[in-house]
Amino acid sequence: HAVSIGKGALMNRKWLVIVAGALSSLFISQLHAEGLYLGAAIGQAGIKDNINTGTFDANDAAYKAFIGWRFKVPVVNFAVEGAYTDFGKPSQTLGAQRVETKLHGPSLAGLVILPLGPFDLYGKGGAINWSADTTIGGATTSKSGTDAFYGVGAGLNLGPFGLRAEYER
Repeated sequence: HAVSIGKGALMNRKWLVIVAGALSSLFISQLHAEGLYLGAAIGQAGIKDNINTGTFDANDAAYKAFIGWRFKVPVVNFAVEGAYTDFGKPSQTLGAQRVETKLHGPSLAGLVILPLGPFDLYGKGGAINWSADTTIGGATTSKSGTDAFYGVGAGLNLGPFGLRAEYER
């Protein structure tokens, strides 16, 4: 069966993956002090899209590694953060065909952080340069692009380490 995926369909699918990929994620980093921080994350990615006459709706584990630099100023802090995210390979059988999508890419974001003692609240905005490979019944198509994203989160600082939960779209 031939499949036609237009740019609009891919964009909808990619945005939903970014949303679900950051949902329920825990981040480990040294975010409270000024200067360099490193981190890793694990979460869940989900894709929902119309393919032919069926609805593709699948989840998979997502992974993220990031590095950033935090700047302390009075009242709020700022950070610049680069990351690489692998949104996994969500798959599902539609009709008699196996459908699998692999989405990944680097991103760059700016953060505005409100430090509240051992807690941080923050907002972020940036861009992700994504690449998606969709396999339907053995035939693979590839798409790529760059899109803006935003998110919010909260962090708990535990000495030189920290935990943070984040939502991105």
